Amino acid sequence: MSLSKLEDINLNQLENYSKDININYISSLKLSNYRNYKSYKASFDKYPIAFVGKNGVGKTNILESISLMQPGRGIRSVKLEEMSYKYSGNFGININLKKNEESFKIGSSLDLEVSKLRKVKVDGKYISPLLLTKYLAVISLTPLMDKIFIEGSTNRRRFFDKISWIFISSHAQNIRLYEKSIKERNNLLKDNSNDAIWFNNIEKQIVKYGTQIIIDRFKVLNILNAQIKDSTANFPKASMVFTGEIENTFSENSDLDYFKDFFSKTLYEKRKQDFYRGSTSIGPHKADLLVTYKEKDMKASLCSTGEQKSLLISIILSVAKSYKKYTNLSPILLLDEVFSHLDNDKKQSLSKEIENLKSQAFMTGIDESDFVTFNKDSCIINLDDSTNRSANEF
Repeated sequence: MSLSKLEDINLNQLENYSKDININYISSLKLSNYRNYKSYKASFDKYPIAFVGKNGVGKTNILESISLMQPGRGIRSVKLEEMSYKYSGNFGININLKKNEESFKIGSSLDLEVSKLRKVKVDGKYISPLLLTKYLAVISLTPLMDKIFIEGSTNRRRFFDKISWIFISSHAQNIRLYEKSIKERNNLLKDNSNDAIWFNNIEKQIVKYGTQIIIDRFKVLNILNAQIKDSTANFPKASMVFTGEIENTFSENSDLDYFKDFFSKTLYEKRKQDFYRGSTSIGPHKADLLVTYKEKDMKASLCSTGEQKSLLISIILSVAKSYKKYTNLSPILLLDEVFSHLDNDKKQSLSKEIENLKSQAFMTGIDESDFVTFNKDSCIINLDDSTNRSANEF
């Protein structure tokens, strides 16, 4: 089967042909022993919500708790025990999710006396955190991402994989299984093992999961690039491409069987070289996401800080719009301190884009004036307000 044909099939499978967009939103949030909150609860409508207040008051903590409604360790990507109140070793996060006129109770919790892994429940039944993308899509933009274009390739891959799995829920599981296989191969390399049978079996798994990861990354990449190309938003247009030895071969050949055979042979041929490295030198774990400012034909890594921020916003907006287009569901946006670094023109443009998305957006900022461009349906929650806090903390 050709790769182009395969992509056509999967794109059609992604797209839901109903014209109606279902508004998904979190109607309530309850925190227990989470970060600086011994307890916190709040109810929300489907419109944009801004948390404002001084640094350290707990604005980003609320966004982080919502980000744990997805696979992984949230927008800060820290150890779970660091999220518990006064390092108590346990926390609980509970939301009510409105989706397709249905309601789901979703909880995420940690109890180190029981397990080092967080537990996730949907309507009282345990599920794998990897399955959370079946219920909601959370798209994040935080200050930690501001240097993504000038840091190492690892963060760019993670950034894009988190985007990919909201479109293709199996992507998170494939990433997990692929990383497990790579770790097993690396252990063999470090042990100087000559067990050819074991190597062959592990490399078959690497090819299986690695190929699917590449297919899904390229599929989502094409969707986002097309969305950005047609965008009329007042933000610079980004062009994205994956590069790497295995990715370049994938791009140049349309035969899937040929590609898998090439992947397998290359892993075999690189065993000797990899023995010296003690690690696997080829595969999607070595790919890099290159981003270019299209209008200037300039690599994002060479752009100014403001241009890099605007490029990130451009990408995040394309993710949200594409998700709505191909699933007919509205995503949930987490925008941490995004408005504070934009000029007035860009603030107005971003406000308009968020309102036009008709998606629930959770935002943070120090000053309420950052959000005055939103319409009357939006909500500002001032966490410096002692009355507001006492009403929500207990």
